[in-house]
Amino acid sequence: MLSMGMQESNTKYIQNEFMESERILQTPSLLAREALFYIQEIGWMQCKKMHQNPRDSLDSYLLVLVKEGIGVFTVGEEKFTVKKGDVIFLDCHQPYSHCSSSKKPWSIAWVHWNSKTMPQLYEVFRHRNKTVVISDAAEVFQPYYENLEAIVKDDAPDHELFESECLVQIITLLLTIRATERVNVGGDGVQKWEQIHQYLEKHFAEKVTLEELSQKFQVSKYYMLRGFKKKYGATIIQYINQCRMNYAKELLRFTEKQIDEIAISCGIHDSSYFNRIFRATEGISAGAYRKQWRN
Repeated sequence: MLSMGMQESNTKYIQNEFMESERILQTPSLLAREALFYIQEIGWMQCKKMHQNPRDSLDSYLLVLVKEGIGVFTVGEEKFTVKKGDVIFLDCHQPYSHCSSSKKPWSIAWVHWNSKTMPQLYEVFRHRNKTVVISDAAEVFQPYYENLEAIVKDDAPDHELFESECLVQIITLLLTIRATERVNVGGDGVQKWEQIHQYLEKHFAEKVTLEELSQKFQVSKYYMLRGFKKKYGATIIQYINQCRMNYAKELLRFTEKQIDEIAISCGIHDSSYFNRIFRATEGISAGAYRKQWRN
């Protein structure tokens, strides 16, 4: 039986004329190597001058977020110019190198990780993506990276399990994010959120699932949840409940319908659940709200 062993971490900080960087190296336990996604290295680098790093035949997979500046990734015979906001995902078994621009030195964050299933997963990624660069996606990946970094630095008991969970979220996003989703605030993404918003306004009384919304508007569930909340300040579920409560208050004030009927009209078929949501939203019961406004 595999047991959770101790994982060793080693933090290295480097500062010289070329760069300032911090990296945390990890040696995974036997359990992590056999059954989990595990981190090999996580860190960040701020270049001061043009700086090139060649690599070859690493048993690792690399995610890079470009936070500032410009640089070039060379993978085999291909070269990719990347800029602030781009994400790069590489299979490090093949030769690659990266070089910061001399005019606009970059700042990057990265994580090297691995698992027994990564070769198959990376094959799926390349099948779905024509390039290793995901343009304008760093903002989407940043919260996941920050969560992973926090787990690594906390070094709490069972942290390998939590790191693995976070890496699963990252690889899921890598495999499901689509080119049509990679837009900035001024692009088509705003229109997409408005379309979802308008759809929910009309269909809040129906059974609406995140999976159905994801398919209908051709956007991954993870990206949709984050983008909608950023745009409107509420999750999709919270907004559906807001629409339902607004409609419920209208019916309570201006109709003679019973509360059970109102709950069903709002798309909630459990009256006790309806009352819990209403009280959580308004601070009073639906009956008290009706009485208050009728008086």
